Amino acid sequence: MPPKILFVYPSSFFISPLMPVEEIKSPLLGLASFVSRRYDVEYTDFEILYGRPDSAIKVRRFERKVAEHLSNADFEILAISCWTSVSYLATMSVAKVARQIKPEALIVVGGYHPTALPFDFVTEEKLFDYIVQGEGEYGMLDIAAKYADGLRPEKSKIYKSPPLRSDDIIDYDWSLVDNLINTNFSGRVGTFNLFLSRGCPFRCSFCMEPLKPSAWRVLAPELAIEQIRNAIEHYSPAAVGVGDACFGVQSGWRKEFISRLVELNPSCWILFETRPDYIDEDDIRKLSRLKIEIQFGVESCSPQILQLMNKTKHPEKFLSAFLETSRALSENGIVHGGNIIFNHPGETKATLNETYSFIDTQLDRGQSYLIWTCHGYMHFPGSEIYQKQRRYEKEFGAKFPGKWWYEETDPFVSSRQVVPSSELVGDETELWRKMYREREQKFKDGLTDIAFRIAAQSYYPGWSKDRRYQELVNFEPEP
Repeated sequence: MPPKILFVYPSSFFISPLMPVEEIKSPLLGLASFVSRRYDVEYTDFEILYGRPDSAIKVRRFERKVAEHLSNADFEILAISCWTSVSYLATMSVAKVARQIKPEALIVVGGYHPTALPFDFVTEEKLFDYIVQGEGEYGMLDIAAKYADGLRPEKSKIYKSPPLRSDDIIDYDWSLVDNLINTNFSGRVGTFNLFLSRGCPFRCSFCMEPLKPSAWRVLAPELAIEQIRNAIEHYSPAAVGVGDACFGVQSGWRKEFISRLVELNPSCWILFETRPDYIDEDDIRKLSRLKIEIQFGVESCSPQILQLMNKTKHPEKFLSAFLETSRALSENGIVHGGNIIFNHPGETKATLNETYSFIDTQLDRGQSYLIWTCHGYMHFPGSEIYQKQRRYEKEFGAKFPGKWWYEETDPFVSSRQVVPSSELVGDETELWRKMYREREQKFKDGLTDIAFRIAAQSYYPGWSKDRRYQELVNFEPEP
C-alpha cells in the first residue's frame, strides 16, 4: 500500500513574541505539493496551530497538543522540516512525541540544519529513520517507495537527495493549506513568498545556500507568472514575495518575466531580492508601473568586509553599481532596501566607519526611496564562516558561540553572540548599534513618505510611534 505522508513545520522555541509569523512555509508546501503527485499527502504547521512556546512550561503544553494532534492524524510517514537551526529544538520535540505516539511511523527530517549537521539527528532512541541532505523532492519519493516495498533502515540513515531539475519545479497545491489558512487567517495571508528558482551562483561566507547546488534552475517565465497569478487569486495577499536566493540571474529570463509581470499588473505589492548588476534601467522603467519593493543584499560598504564575505571580487565596482541602480530606482519612485550585516567576523572599527561613511554620503543627498536595513551577523552551521571558524579566530581574534541551537534561549539572540575581532570585544560589539542610533533621525529624514511608512511597518517597528508615521496613517491612503 502507498504510504500516507504528513508534512510538518514543527515551530520554533524561545523566540520573542514580537517576531512575525509567516503564514505559509512555501518551501515545505512546495515539497509536499511535489510529493502529492504520487502519494496521499497532508500539510500542517504546529507554529500556526500551537504557537511558539517561550518557556519550559509552555513547551510541555505545546507537546501535549502535538501529541493529541498526531494521535488523531492518519499517516505512515512523518516528514519534519528543520528549515534552519532556529527550529532545531522544536524538531527534536515533535519527533520525540511522534515516536512515543506512533512508534511504527517512519520519521524523516530535512532542511538546512540536517544538511549541514546530519549527526545532530542521530540519537540513541532512533528518533529519525532518514536524515535528508539537500533538496528533498526526489529523496522523499524514493523513501516513500522503499517504505511501500516494506523497506526501512535498521538505524538512522543519512540520505543525500539529488537536486531538483528545473522541469520538475511545479505549482503549489493550495488545497494542502486551504483549511489551515481559512481557519487561522480568515482565508487571507499578509505576504506570500514564492520560490520560482533554485540555486545561487554566489558563495557568500555567511549564507547557508552554498549547502545546495549552485546551478540556477528556474521556471519558464510564463509558468512563474502563473504561480503569482494563482497565489493572488487564491489568497488575495497584501504582497507576493519572490523568495529566490538570487532573482533574475539570466537577463533573458528576467526581461521576459518583468514584461509579463507588467502585463499581469497585480494589485498587490511584489517583493524580490537581487543584485545591483542584475537589474538595468529598462527593467526599472517597466517595474515603476507596479507596486514594487526590491531588496539588495549590499551586506557591507567596506571593501575589505565585502571581500571577506565573498560578496564580490571587485567591491568598489559593486558599490558603485549599487549607487547607480539605487539612484535610478529613486528617480522612478521605486522603494528599495540596502541590507547591511554588521559584526561579520573580521569587522573592526575602521570597517564600521567605512560602511557608515558610505551610508552618510547617501543620506546627505536628501530624500530617496532607499531604506537601509541593518542587522547583526547570525552564526549558522553550514556557512563558510562556521566551517572556517579557526581562520577567523586566528586572523582576527574572533570568537563564536557554541552550539546555541541546543540551548533554551532565543535563537535570534544566542546566534548573534559573536565577537567579530579583537578590536570589538565586550561593549564594543554593540558599537554598530550605537553608531546607528546616532544617525537614526537621519535614516528617517532621508526617506520619502511612502518609503518611511514601509520602513516603519516592515523593518523598524519602533518608528510607528513617530508623529510622521501617525500622520501618514491617518491622512494618506494605504501604499
